[in-house]
Amino acid sequence: MRNLLSLQLKFEIFLWFDHQKLCIAADPFRMEKTFDEKGADSEGKKYKGLQELWQTEDKPEWYSKAVDATVDGMLGGFAHITTEDVKGSKMFLSEFISGKNGKKMNTTRALDCGAGIGRVTKNLLLPLFDRVDLLEQNEAFVEKAREMLKDEKMGNFFAKGMQDFDFTENRYDLIWIQWVAGHLSDKDFVEFFRRCQKALLPDGIIVLKENTTRKDGFIVDKTDSSITRSDSHLRQLFTETGLKVLQVKVQPNFPKELFPVRMYALQ
Repeated sequence: MRNLLSLQLKFEIFLWFDHQKLCIAADPFRMEKTFDEKGADSEGKKYKGLQELWQTEDKPEWYSKAVDATVDGMLGGFAHITTEDVKGSKMFLSEFISGKNGKKMNTTRALDCGAGIGRVTKNLLLPLFDRVDLLEQNEAFVEKAREMLKDEKMGNFFAKGMQDFDFTENRYDLIWIQWVAGHLSDKDFVEFFRRCQKALLPDGIIVLKENTTRKDGFIVDKTDSSITRSDSHLRQLFTETGLKVLQVKVQPNFPKELFPVRMYALQ
């Protein structure tokens, strides 16, 4: 799970923005056609676009950086926001489970992606779903999750990165992705969400809960190798995946020094 220190407002001083544009990129870390914005990192370096970032970063190392296997480690020192985080997520999901937003979603099986030690699995998904699978590439986190959730109605524990994970088709009512998509390159983001779509059961949904910049442009946090994208950037990536945005809400009651956190329901 992503380190929430990357959300801190201090990084905004490094941002500067340009008009949005589509560009063709030959870089293998990016999709063939992608949404390009200017941005900066937590050390003050500016980038003309994400292509420039991927040209200077080693992808395997980018995906392997880790934090402490504790709730505070998962949340970068912001463990106190867990209650509001889970409350906001439950309210968002309840509209689909109740059928308020259309056909009622089943609650047989969910997948928690980039699950860390299972904070979201334990506090949000297990109370709502009959069975929950957990996907996390850090093996130490997976073992900690096994220990924490040993008495729960868990399904599979997958010790693998999202960028390399092969789904079983037509398996999940919900695929939950929180504070981890910022570790994916644009290319891997699109490919992963396309695989997620195939793994959904009829009427199933994908939920992305992710921090976003306040304006167009991106921010790179070098301490945990993550990207904070803008809302418009994420929406362009969704368009590339072929997924439809069903609903978007901003997480309420978070500290003002954090970036806005948006929840996207996709199908």
